[in-house]
Amino acid sequence: MITNAASTTGEKPTLAYYYKDGLYLNITNRCPTACSFCIKRSWQWRYRGWNLKLNGEPPVAAILSAAMKAAAAKPIKELVFCGYGEPTYRLDVIRAVGADMAREFPGLRRRLNTVGLGNAIWKRSIVPDLKDRIEAVSISLNAASPEEWRRIQRPAPAYRNCFQDVVSFVRECVAAGLETRVTTVAGIGPNPEAVRALAQSMGAEYFLRPSLQEDN
Repeated sequence: MITNAASTTGEKPTLAYYYKDGLYLNITNRCPTACSFCIKRSWQWRYRGWNLKLNGEPPVAAILSAAMKAAAAKPIKELVFCGYGEPTYRLDVIRAVGADMAREFPGLRRRLNTVGLGNAIWKRSIVPDLKDRIEAVSISLNAASPEEWRRIQRPAPAYRNCFQDVVSFVRECVAAGLETRVTTVAGIGPNPEAVRALAQSMGAEYFLRPSLQEDN
């Protein structure tokens, strides 16, 4: 039994949950965007039986404990910082858990899923904090222009003009040697090929991912 994992009835907050061959860590519910495609409210903060609605910000020790127990209980290939919130608000968690999990599970790939606003949140480059704590980063961009980005990502007022911050974050991740992937959600943006071209011009991979409603 995994500590802090929800039952299928979704009664308890979940810190560590499985999807395919990955272990996902739900470390915050804070988010700087209200993306048009986000399903957390329509799914009532559940994800395939797991309850991702947190009661406050879980401490590093609790997240690490849940991650260790979950990784020991079932074979996984990847550790992913991704829940119903923006993980870069919790750099302390990414750094501590990323380092400890690498020591305990050598060869485990570590990935960050993000909307790419970490630099804007912290008002500095966070890439040095991420380097050596993760191998890969996936940035949900969904648009190739500031106007379309605002329409799709629906950022909070403080981040309304931060499209270029996301683009810069992609470039910095590539320059730092992280495996960098830019994504769009199928059926959301008007021109995914423009996003592909932008991603590839920065040296990043591109992935058109299915909507979570369809990704079973």
